[in-house]
Order: sequence, then C-alpha cells, then structure tokens
Amino acid sequence: LGIPVVTPPGGLACHLDAMKFLPHVPQSEYPAGALAAALYIVSGIRSMERGTISMDRDKEGKEVFSDLELTRIALPRRVYTLSHIEYAIDRIKWLYEHRNLIKGLKFISEPPVLRFFLGKLSPIDNWGEKLAEEFRKDYGEY
Repeated sequence: LGIPVVTPPGGLACHLDAMKFLPHVPQSEYPAGALAAALYIVSGIRSMERGTISMDRDKEGKEVFSDLELTRIALPRRVYTLSHIEYAIDRIKWLYEHRNLIKGLKFISEPPVLRFFLGKLSPIDNWGEKLAEEFRKDYGEY
C-alpha cells in the first residue's frame, strides 16, 4: 500500500517509519508520538512511540534527536485474529491517505526523568479534533 514500514518486519511488532509517514512534521515536534496519537484517534489501536520522546535531554537541557522515529505496533502471538490485522491495515491505510491532517506535538508537562512515561503532550494546532472530524465523515460515529 506504499505505507513506510521498517523491513524486514520483526516477530513481535510492525514499525511504522514516522519520518517518512509524516515528512511534514519536524523531528522537534515528535512525529512518532504524533503518529501513535493519530492511530489511536482513528482506530483505538494503542501503539508505542520509539523516537525522540523516548530519549533524554542532554545535560544542558537540549533535545537529543533519535536516529529513527518509529511507531511500534505490537503483535503478540495467538492473541489477534486475521480480522484484527485487517482492521489495523484498513485504519493505517486511511490514516496514511489523510496524513496531511496530522501535525506535531509539544510537551505541556515534562519531568526531568521518564518523560516518555510521565510527560504530557498536546497536539499543535488542535489537529486531533480535525482528524477525528474527517474520520467521522468517512466512517460516522461509533
């Protein structure tokens, strides 16, 4: 489908390449985290950011950019049916077709340690609401 993923896939997860999926979102606005949030909005699928949010700042408090910005979708064995996988593919495809609606994130609360776990982020320019509105046009309320 042309969706940028890391290949070859691993046995536990599929990794979406967020920098290629969202080339318009600068790394300073956390594309992997934004993609994880967008995926949840349109599908309810919980994924995990593996990128700059997961990195600590340096000793001077400056951002340390990750080499990769990945959104990890875990696939535990013997848990999901083929229909689960097809649902995920359908929603990821829709999201890729509407990726221009996704913008970045900014920290509104950032603890000095474990920011990826305890920090709070907010969407830049309220893009989450706009994405949900567009999704409802195609799929209705659920």
